[in-house]
This record gives sequence, C-alpha cells and structure tokens, in this order.
Amino acid sequence: MDSVTEEENRGAKIIPSARKSIHSYNNTYNSTYLKTMGKYGVNAHRRKQQNTISTPDHGVDEIDNVMSKIARPSSPLTLRKNSPKCRRNSVDIINNEYSNDESDDEDILSKSSPATFSIFSEELYTSALQSEQENRNASKYSLNVSAQRSRCNESVGLHNNLFPESSIRNETKKSYNFLMAILVLFLATVTYSQYSILNTSPADVNVVYDKLKFYNDVKDLEEKYKVKYTSILQVRTGVSTIFENQDAGSFIFTYNSQKTNFNSAKFNNFIEDLAATASRYLRNESKEVHVVVDTSNITVHSVYDFMNEYREGLDKTGVMLVKDIYNIPSELAMAFHYYCDEFSPLVKKSAIFFTLNLSNCSQHDQKSTHDYIEKCLAKKWNSIEEDKIGPLLTRVVNIVIDVTATF
Repeated sequence: MDSVTEEENRGAKIIPSARKSIHSYNNTYNSTYLKTMGKYGVNAHRRKQQNTISTPDHGVDEIDNVMSKIARPSSPLTLRKNSPKCRRNSVDIINNEYSNDESDDEDILSKSSPATFSIFSEELYTSALQSEQENRNASKYSLNVSAQRSRCNESVGLHNNLFPESSIRNETKKSYNFLMAILVLFLATVTYSQYSILNTSPADVNVVYDKLKFYNDVKDLEEKYKVKYTSILQVRTGVSTIFENQDAGSFIFTYNSQKTNFNSAKFNNFIEDLAATASRYLRNESKEVHVVVDTSNITVHSVYDFMNEYREGLDKTGVMLVKDIYNIPSELAMAFHYYCDEFSPLVKKSAIFFTLNLSNCSQHDQKSTHDYIEKCLAKKWNSIEEDKIGPLLTRVVNIVIDVTATF
C-alpha cells in the first residue's frame, strides 16, 4: 500500500516536457520593446512560470513552434490615438487572470490581430504614412515661409525705426526720379511736335475748308476791294450751288479799261484772289492753284486740243480763269460749250471765270446786261454757225458781275 502511494506520488511529480520553444533561445530581448508588449511580454511569461511552479501536481505542456501555426485571418482594427504603436505577437494567449486589467477593446484587438497583416492593410498603412508625411512637410514649409517673411518685415521695420532719415531719403529719391522721367518725356514730346510743325509746309496741312470759311473769305474780299455786296453775293451763291449740285457754272466779270482812274493791277488781284478762294472751296484736297488761260498767248489751234490742254488742270483745281474772253478766236470758242455745260460738264464741280473788257464792244450801249454781252461776243464769233452760237452764248453768259464802278 505504501509502495503504491509512493509510486503515485512519484508519478505525480513527473513533468513531461516537449521540444523547447523557439523563444527560449533568445534571451537578449530589447527591454524597451518587452515593456511595451503588455500582457504578452516577459512579465506575463514570468507570472505563468510562477503559477506553474506553485502547482507541481499538474503537468503543463510547453507550446510548440508557434510560427508553424496558421493565424486567423482578420481585418485590422483602428487603434486608439493614445495607445502605443506596437505590433502584437502572432500567438493569442488566453489567460483569464489578466482579463480584468485590460479593456475590452484591447482584448478584441489582441484576438483579431493576425501574425501578418494583409496586403490591403499594408497599402493603407503606407498611404496613411505618406499622406501624414506630406502634411508635415507642407506645414513645415508654410511655417518656414511665414517665419522668413516675418523676419524680413521685422528687419525692414527695425531698419526704418533705427534709420528714419535713410527711409525718408529713399522715398524722396524715388519721387525725384519719377518726376524727372515725366519731365524728360514731356520735353521729348514737345520737341518732336515742334520739329514736325517746322518741317511741315502749309500745303501739307490738310485743313477742311467748309462753306462757312468760304463765306467769310469772300466777305473779307468784299471789304478789302470795296466791291458791292450784290456782286459778292452772286459769286458766293453761284459757287455754293456748284459745290452742292456737283455740276459746272460760268461767271463773267465786266470792266472798262478806258474808264478814268481804272486800276488794272487791283482788278487783276481781285480776280486772282476770288478764283483762288473758290478753288480752295471746290477742291479742299488740292494743293494746286486755279488754272489761268492767257488769251493773248494761245498755242493750240483746235477745239479738241484746247479741251485737252486745260482739262486736267481744271479737274485738279476746280476753277479756270480766262482773262479777256473777247480775245478767244472763233475756232476755239466752241470748247466752252463743253466746259460750261451745266448738266453734262467736261469737268464736274468746276467754275469758269471770264473777264470781259467792255471797251472792245460797241459804244452805243454801255449797260452790262446779258443781251449786250451776248451781242458783243456774237459779233466777235461770227464764224460760228447760228444753230451753235445760241447754245454757246447761253452757257458762257450765265452769271454777269459788273465791277466797272469799283475798279
């Protein structure tokens, strides 16, 4: 009986042992890492050994190589903010003794944490680390830039506070340079404008010569040469009508060279000025003066040649001045039939000024009427056919302006 009891006691003291765990060969643990392992670390292992020693009647098998065990697949759970970031062991140790010391969240986390995280959890974790690093870099860059700006502003403000006279001088210098630039630009503009004016001839200046200016200039000629108002009014009205209707018209200025105190130069100046004024009004864009036909020195011998001789000049200037129409030969007189055609003129918007010396006409009638002038010219151009002389005289003797009493 005693031997049986002794054998049973001896059998109770036998502690079966398996192959040592792989963790038993690594005695050089990192102390800081083991402390953060919580209930799965060295402290838990020591408490487990103490419990095993205190109960010698029970045998405990040591855990075999845990790396050969298949870990349960589970998804990673989000850790709490303040929890230490450490990787759990791949082996779950269930011990009810320490279940009261830790929270339920930690138990769940320890039970659901696998030995190796899945591929998706590693990618999420890597992307989270990268985004956090980028945010930190951006915040550091913004802080550095703001710090540099603040230091720059502080240095500028400190310089202005320490050297107020220097800042004032700088501002004054900038204002002075700005004013000098404006002054130089103004002087350059004035100089260029003066140079342009000096190098521009009066003919190059395009001045619009309207009806009002024409009326004023004609009135000035009236006062200058003491011409009757009715005579000037005829010229002004006739030229304005030509300008508006774009047609042609003729004016005959009569004078008498045998009159006592006749002033030939003054009369010629008046006709020249009046023709130039009318030409300026009819041709604003022209730089040429009116065309003058010297009847005492005519070189052409046909109507066609006479028309071509002065047509271009009349087209440019708008006015033809024929001095002393009585000297025009009969073979050339028909050219004025086309020049003075009111409805179909040779040159549109043109005025033909004639002068007639009444001393060449008969002395029986000294009145400057249309009938008297037509008879005088018909007697001169007696070689023209009767069916042509009438229309010719009607067109030539259109507006008669008698200035015999003036000059």
